[in-house]
Amino acid sequence: MKLLLVLLFTLLPTMAWAHPGHGGVGLFHHLLDFAPAIILVALLAWVGVWAKNRK
Repeated sequence: MKLLLVLLFTLLPTMAWAHPGHGGVGLFHHLLDFAPAIILVALLAWVGVWAKNRK
């Protein structure tokens, strides 16, 4: 149930119209702008899990 809620909330931005001038739907038209931040967060999370399991 918890996973289903997480998946629904990740799809929520795709339901909103993009701001004027783009003509796209949702926030995915900014994916290339956010990609470095998303990769950094994923890398930090991986390092945290690796460090926790290393002990």
